[in-house]
Amino acid sequence: MTPPGPLLASLYGLYLLAVITPGPNTFIVTRLALSSTRRRAALAVLGIGLGNTVWLSLVLGGVAVLLQRFPDALRAVRYGGGLYLLYLGARGLYSARKVPPGGSAAGAGEQASGAELERPLRSGLLTSLSNPNTLPFYLSLLAPALTAGTPAWVGVAAAAGIVTLAVSWYGTLAWGLSTGAVRRVYLQRERVIRQVLAGVLLVYGLRLLLTH
Repeated sequence: MTPPGPLLASLYGLYLLAVITPGPNTFIVTRLALSSTRRRAALAVLGIGLGNTVWLSLVLGGVAVLLQRFPDALRAVRYGGGLYLLYLGARGLYSARKVPPGGSAAGAGEQASGAELERPLRSGLLTSLSNPNTLPFYLSLLAPALTAGTPAWVGVAAAAGIVTLAVSWYGTLAWGLSTGAVRRVYLQRERVIRQVLAGVLLVYGLRLLLTH
């Protein structure tokens, strides 16, 4: 059996490689950090952290095994997540049409619109929960920490570390993208950036709906 220290280090390293890969969570935080306020982006990060906590609790609690035995439940999560991302993407494209070619002259807190601006905490939470790839990923990642010979505290430490890494990464992203220099560049290309980010959400949503 791998000692707890090296085991946890390997789990944290694998998760860090996964979390820095752009996905729906990344684009929600990016949109808010660039076009809204740092506070709203931070609320979305908190929602993402809560969503990860829910998934990890399911894995550690054994509920994930039950979900795997009922494909219809996972299919419902996938379809719900796909529709939600399509909604966010469509709202993003609609709001991008209202931006003047040279960028909006409104203040930073008035530049975003859509569900993620109105309720950033809920948007971060739902985006995190609606990703059906999270469950099998956590199952495979935490499998070494859930064996019979591994102390229970190792699984708890692994989950706590993963949530901490997620909040730290997305929080750093939100802080960096909401700084003045980055915001000025964003304003110069606001319409195009909004369209690209909305398009990415649409692609993710379609992929979830079309995956069997």
